[in-house]
Amino acid sequence: MINFKSSLKIPRRFVLFIAMLCAINASLAQSDFPNRPIRLICVHAAGGSADALSRVLADRLSKLLGQSVVVENKPGAGTMLGATQVANSPADGYTLLMASVTTLSINPSLYAQMSYQPLKDFAPIALVAQTPSVLAVSPSVNVKNLKELLELLKANPGKYNYSSPGQGTSAHLAGALFTSMAKVDVVHIPYKASASAVLSLMSGEVQMTFENSLVPFSKSGKLKPIGIASLKRSISWPELPTIAEQGLPGYESTVWYGVVAPSATPIDIVKKLNDGINQVLAQKEMLDKIKSLSGDPVGGTPESFTERIKADTHKWAQVIKIAGVTSE
Repeated sequence: MINFKSSLKIPRRFVLFIAMLCAINASLAQSDFPNRPIRLICVHAAGGSADALSRVLADRLSKLLGQSVVVENKPGAGTMLGATQVANSPADGYTLLMASVTTLSINPSLYAQMSYQPLKDFAPIALVAQTPSVLAVSPSVNVKNLKELLELLKANPGKYNYSSPGQGTSAHLAGALFTSMAKVDVVHIPYKASASAVLSLMSGEVQMTFENSLVPFSKSGKLKPIGIASLKRSISWPELPTIAEQGLPGYESTVWYGVVAPSATPIDIVKKLNDGINQVLAQKEMLDKIKSLSGDPVGGTPESFTERIKADTHKWAQVIKIAGVTSE
């Protein structure tokens, strides 16, 4: 009688040989990365700042890596549609995500159920840029700086309001953080888009807003900028003082964008992409584009990006809880 069990035994040396071949093939595949086009999924619609940033980064990376980097816009579900697609993609470096602070640090506290977990399902590669919120008031509000604005708000609790593009947006949270830290009562008025939120301020329908695309309106006199919400002055608007330096130390609210990959992406590929992004961020064309979007370049290591995600997740979770913010 034939012993099928014993006849199917595979010599241990053969198993080790196969494993070694697989390891060699994987190593070779990583060493010649990239050898085909890379997809960069942008979680925002075409035409906006995130799309413009994604396209200039893709163009510069294509030249540096010698392979096409193609931007695909996948907006929807509070940036979660595109993020979910990338989280479920092969971890080979050929599908990347241009994520935002909303995608990785705000959504976990806004939604009880999510189809991805930021630090479990993604490998951070590099922060690309950040655009600080700007606190601006209507020209009809008779204040020139933060000190005067705070005096006005404290003397008139609940009388003034601020606009945002909707519940749970970065502008809404910037306002919620401001009212909490400054201990003032300002009413939030949500709109359906950033353009509507800004137009409502210019018309005098609301008195304040926290947006990151106000340079042209402010320089034309249609809005009155009070301060920028970064810890240090922005290279794109150096003459505008920070809110922190005007009497609200520690106040910071920035919209940042960074590139991540599926979590199991090999470390060598992550490092190569990180090196490439940092090289691109040092190029004049990239710096000029970021400045034109009212932003500041960031760069850095995957580890520093990971720490930023963690810190902002904790920060915005506290703001969302204190202010009782909910998603729409």
